[in-house]
Amino acid sequence: SSNKLPTEADVVVIGAGSVGCSTAYHLAKLGGGKVILLEKSRITSGTTWHTAGFYSYLTRFLFFIMLSQLELISKILPEETGEDAGWLSTGTLNTAKTKDQLKNFLKHASFASALGVDIFELMPNDISKLHPLLNTKDLYGAVYSPQCGTIDPATYCMSYVKAGAKYGLKTIENCSVNKINVESDYLGLKRVASVETDLGTIKTSNIVNCAGAWAPYIGKTINEYVPQLVFKHCYVVTEPIEGILGTPIIKDHGTIYMKPQGNAIQFGGYEFNPILEPNVSTSTNDKIILPKDFAFGLYDMDWDLFSVHSESAVNRIPAVEKTGIHSTVNGPESFTADGHPNMGESPTTRGYFHGSAFNSGGIMNGGAGRQLAHWVIHGKPEINLANCDIRRYPTGLANPNKWLSEKSHEKFAKRYSLHYPHDHGLGGRNQRKGRLFQEHSDAGALFESKFGFERPAYFVKDENGQPQKNLKVLEYDFYGAYDHKQHETDHYCNECRTCRNSVAVFDSSYMGKLYISGKDADETVTKLLTRDITNTENQFVYSLMLNKDAGIECDVKLIQDHTLHSSVQDRTEETSILSFWSIFAGFTHLLPFILCIAYATLMLVWKITNVNWSNYCISSGHVLYALTKNKSVEALKLSFVGELGFEIHCSSDHVNKIYAAVMEVVNRHNGCMAGSRAMASLSTEAGFHHWPTSINSNDNPIEARLLKSCSPGTTYLGGEALEKLR
Repeated sequence: SSNKLPTEADVVVIGAGSVGCSTAYHLAKLGGGKVILLEKSRITSGTTWHTAGFYSYLTRFLFFIMLSQLELISKILPEETGEDAGWLSTGTLNTAKTKDQLKNFLKHASFASALGVDIFELMPNDISKLHPLLNTKDLYGAVYSPQCGTIDPATYCMSYVKAGAKYGLKTIENCSVNKINVESDYLGLKRVASVETDLGTIKTSNIVNCAGAWAPYIGKTINEYVPQLVFKHCYVVTEPIEGILGTPIIKDHGTIYMKPQGNAIQFGGYEFNPILEPNVSTSTNDKIILPKDFAFGLYDMDWDLFSVHSESAVNRIPAVEKTGIHSTVNGPESFTADGHPNMGESPTTRGYFHGSAFNSGGIMNGGAGRQLAHWVIHGKPEINLANCDIRRYPTGLANPNKWLSEKSHEKFAKRYSLHYPHDHGLGGRNQRKGRLFQEHSDAGALFESKFGFERPAYFVKDENGQPQKNLKVLEYDFYGAYDHKQHETDHYCNECRTCRNSVAVFDSSYMGKLYISGKDADETVTKLLTRDITNTENQFVYSLMLNKDAGIECDVKLIQDHTLHSSVQDRTEETSILSFWSIFAGFTHLLPFILCIAYATLMLVWKITNVNWSNYCISSGHVLYALTKNKSVEALKLSFVGELGFEIHCSSDHVNKIYAAVMEVVNRHNGCMAGSRAMASLSTEAGFHHWPTSINSNDNPIEARLLKSCSPGTTYLGGEALEKLR
């Protein structure tokens, strides 16, 4: 590397850890222009240098990124540098102590196997043959992947730097970033202008923040919140153990990992009571304990905290009990609220990209650098990374710091735990409550969290048919979960039957809503939506939004007064963004809406409004404006469950009275309140899509059978690409 600082660059990558080096290499290789990689100390000196360094396929999350990394480290980088890139193939043995644990492993294994990865199920007798030192008495089975292995972080990162230099990558070590400068463009948006370092200023329009645990420091220079926290994460390396050389990595479900390191063992894990370090935030009076200058830094070992891992290691490999400890590592690692990294362009500052907080797995995600490079160069990654997009986080939380702290803490503590489909943890709960929260609670609602909202999953009744009131979410207790496990399907099956046979009421107020205004509002909507909105008075339009390649970014409903109701999270809820000289303003919290669905719905809406329905021939998609309890409402004829339905919109100030009027009629017809799980079940049966599960940005309308929601022509974004696919 060189310390002669260039004065300008197309892209500046901050942080020379595993993700930063990969990002810089791919930017240079894929045509990102003049690329500079800045490191405040030495390459890998942040958290990469002390990584555990193992690589496992048995994680569906970011699987495609990890799959691409194996080719990088075992083939591409060695070919480009002429040297080994730090890869050692050892195999990984994932051990399971229960039937459920093995079932979970096999589920992920089937996914990996379908993509060409060799994975085998083993019984306890087979495990002993593969690894004679293992205690298998408490094991139910295991899954073995011979293609997994270990990565040497220093060799790996230097391979990226050396290979990147062939494509023009310039790496500057001992260069600390002091500030990012921004300027406003002609649309009034903030854009990256330059980066100030202790060696000078670089003019650039793109910055990728790959500073790892120190990423929040970089973000603070432009008031950009980086939602991640630092935890102490530790492991030990034993003295030599006879017979350990050449054995596979062990991942003992729910407890620890054990990695051969020569003729010794490195082992560690994720404690149920991890230590959260005081972190960087956007507050002006916060304590900042993680030092800026912590190159190759470690904390003192906490043996009381680590003892649980020592006990697990002795149980799995008894020889550890009589073996000494050669060295210890206790360093900082970054974690997020959902266990997914922070990636992608900031929604508030153009040209500022996130690439941090890989939840102690950055060394396994070198393929993320390729996706970040595509994000910078092409505006989006090659694959759908909605679950990593920095814009995914909920806004308008009652206590964002508490939410982030509890959720991140919970993700760390449950890292090696078995996750059931409807297990809703206690971390970060009770942050956003709808206006009907108390009504739901009184009716026996079992709440789950979605976009930070507490919404009814289903309603619980006792043997006498009476609601179990006040099933409130408990306070976070490190490891608890909140759910009504016994016979839960009975509850929402009954809600489904009631919807089919009478009427069910769903509160969908948590769904995002946007209001588009301004002199170019019509043009904006025409450019963004795939449906023609002309001649749609008193109608709503179901439409898609596409990217330039005709991938589906979201599906929405549009009413002619330009009130946009989106079935995906409103990512701009607390802000207004200027674009096409139109204002996008989030108002999810101001416009609740209630879904009334089933055969009796028309009669119900007739009874609660002042409209003479005999004068109307109501077709699907019709919007009627009426009064309920002398309060204005919109009634949209629609259904996402295959039955007749209406969606009632009203002001948040009036929703309680209107809801009471609705329920008064519903109860007279033996109807019920219903929750999100009944809605999901019914809509799936009816064949409706759910973004981003059944459709996402990798799918086009033709593949999704949604071409009827796309007008012919190329006036909208993605229209030209779609016409070529027709």
